[in-house]
Amino acid sequence: MRYQGIAEQIIEDICSERLTQGSRMPSLRRLAQQFDVSMTTAINTYHHLEELGWIIARPQSGFYVSRSLMTTQTPDLPQFRSQLKSLSFRESAITYLPSRLQSGPLGISQLAPEMMPTEPLQRSMKRGLRRLSQQLHAYPDRQGDPALRYALEQHFSTSGFPFKGQDLVITGGCIDAVRIALETVSSPGDAIAVNSPCFSGLLELLAVLNRKVVEIPSTDEGVDLDQFEQLLKDATIQAGLFSTSHMNPQGICMSAGQKQRLAELANQYQVPVIEDDIYIELGQSKTLPLPAKYWDKGGFLLWCSSVSKTLSAGLRLGWCLPGRFFSAYERRQGISHFGVSTPVQAGLADFISTGQYHSHLNKVRAQLQHNLRDYRAFLLQRLPTGTAISNPTGGMVLWLQVPGLDSKALWQKAVEQGLDLRIGPAFTTLDLYQNYMRLNAGWPMDADIQVLLEQCVALVEQNLGLDKSAVATKS
Repeated sequence: MRYQGIAEQIIEDICSERLTQGSRMPSLRRLAQQFDVSMTTAINTYHHLEELGWIIARPQSGFYVSRSLMTTQTPDLPQFRSQLKSLSFRESAITYLPSRLQSGPLGISQLAPEMMPTEPLQRSMKRGLRRLSQQLHAYPDRQGDPALRYALEQHFSTSGFPFKGQDLVITGGCIDAVRIALETVSSPGDAIAVNSPCFSGLLELLAVLNRKVVEIPSTDEGVDLDQFEQLLKDATIQAGLFSTSHMNPQGICMSAGQKQRLAELANQYQVPVIEDDIYIELGQSKTLPLPAKYWDKGGFLLWCSSVSKTLSAGLRLGWCLPGRFFSAYERRQGISHFGVSTPVQAGLADFISTGQYHSHLNKVRAQLQHNLRDYRAFLLQRLPTGTAISNPTGGMVLWLQVPGLDSKALWQKAVEQGLDLRIGPAFTTLDLYQNYMRLNAGWPMDADIQVLLEQCVALVEQNLGLDKSAVATKS
């Protein structure tokens, strides 16, 4: 709608400080003249900005810029000494959804279906099928469709990350790529170093595979690599498993310096490091952040990614660059899966090679940036004073810290009400993040999403023993 487009321009002016905190906004009549719109559109624009928390109305005075949302407090990054921890699957599944509760927009990290290029992707699938012809009836190539591997080679090379398609192995999604990597480079009972907090799905995978976990605290630049190096020196761990770009849940992106050092440490101590980089293509910058794999000289990094977050989770397609572990990785992939669906691979190869994937990513990145900003504004305006919300530069999740929150009790109440969200304890093996929660921002802000967010806010207030009149509104 027109008013939303005008609001976006005003928000950009606030973020770039062309409009500063406390400055007076143009009158409604002047705004309507400036953008050549009706008074109704001007009123809707200011109402929309008020709802998002970017401006406030002062009686008999007008509208004013409230504050810069970009400078609000972000969640703490607890610092601790890493310790070895055994983990059972039952213990790892703290927020495993009951069968009666369907996954909702705020829970699972996923883009809204309306943001996906469904019809173009369907056309690519049809073209891919035609290309296969009689090959459709053959068993899949164990390494992956050569056309898809070449398409991925070309796609990432244009972003400054060159590799050869012949070195790539296609898998059934990113988590599958990580699973095969773990089985390739470690054995049951081995200790694996991970980010803290760590994506709950990875902790559950490690539990199922009977691997021990050593959490390493996050820092503003990524993770505490000094502690990681000490673990390598002491031979405490047999492998590393790190998210490096737009980490889930905290939204941090490792700096280039950290990624380079991570690769150098893996090679220096000759310890494999699995890089879970599923969000690498969902940054807000037009420049792709290079993975740690880029600096891997000796092949000790196994780089894993997928289109599950960027395009379609239903395709179940991912990949791995296993480096020096290629032969063992490919053999294990072939034995466990006998390859990945050839028609699906052919369709994705067409979608990438025709340039449609690149165009889709540009649109999704822009929409996600708006989503994250809208969600932050909405929540900061309504949650109790002192709430800290992450300000990610990519990905699609927000990490929240609410002083005094009992997140486990919150989750139980959410389940009772059919609301899907994720809480801090699900992202750790330690007694941490008890007053944290994670919300997905992959759905554009609309009336339905606002209802869910209001429901979440009400549960937080109830958890803290507050009512709406007692909650201080930020201004």
